[in-house]
Amino acid sequence: MLEDLVRQHQQDLLAGARTLNIALGLDSPAAHVERAEREVLDRMLSQLGELVGPAARLIDCGPFTGLRTAQVLAALERPKAIVLMNRDIDPRIFDTLNAKDSTAEISVAPATASPSSWDLPAIGSGTSLAVIAGGGLGFLNETERSELFQGAAQTLKSGDFLLLTLEHTQNAAVVEAAYQEFGQHLVRSCLTRLGKSHGLEPRIFHHAASQQVQFGALAQKDATIQWQDVGCGFKPGDWLAMGAAQQFTTETLTPALADFDLEQTWRSGDQWVELVLLKKK
Repeated sequence: MLEDLVRQHQQDLLAGARTLNIALGLDSPAAHVERAEREVLDRMLSQLGELVGPAARLIDCGPFTGLRTAQVLAALERPKAIVLMNRDIDPRIFDTLNAKDSTAEISVAPATASPSSWDLPAIGSGTSLAVIAGGGLGFLNETERSELFQGAAQTLKSGDFLLLTLEHTQNAAVVEAAYQEFGQHLVRSCLTRLGKSHGLEPRIFHHAASQQVQFGALAQKDATIQWQDVGCGFKPGDWLAMGAAQQFTTETLTPALADFDLEQTWRSGDQWVELVLLKKK
């Protein structure tokens, strides 16, 4: 699947494209988001377990949700099933937080499932809880977010829950510093996957108007990305965009989540991350 994405981007670059899918290099959340999210979960998991109730079905929506789902699973009473929407997640991650003691059935979403039509098996008599954690929502583009919320609205029944992690905008310099290590790794990983690169330097900056942290590579001189016997060239100053981390508030997401009511919010001690629990109408 990733190989297909890399190959597609290589062809796009040859055709002159200068925008890549950020998923090409993602393998873990930004450290500051991960720390703040874990701190909030440690405080609110018992309350979440009470709200969701017993015999729940847990739906992991990825891309960074895996370990958080394992944490949530440990707080639920007799969960019946875990469904992994991200087929790249290794189910063994649940062993790391004693989830191996759970009787929940772990399954992967069927091949027919898509962001806008989850098509998941109905397992368990209790509530369903879908989780989008690790700041993963912010790395989806507008169409991908819309399709994900559409899938949630179609799959979840009245009274089911959707748990989101939202990162809040901070001072531009602070945000850029927080994302520097993550962004450097992300961009270099993308470039490495695409081929041998020369003259392209990672850049991370906060774009206030769009409330995004943008990632990409800048050509410092005549630059190239080459794989096998072909490649593409860049002139000094050319920008290769690799996506952005979108930052939200509950207010900015309200139009996209018209099928849900706000049930509860929890904020991290540093105020950077908010966990939002929504309930299907």
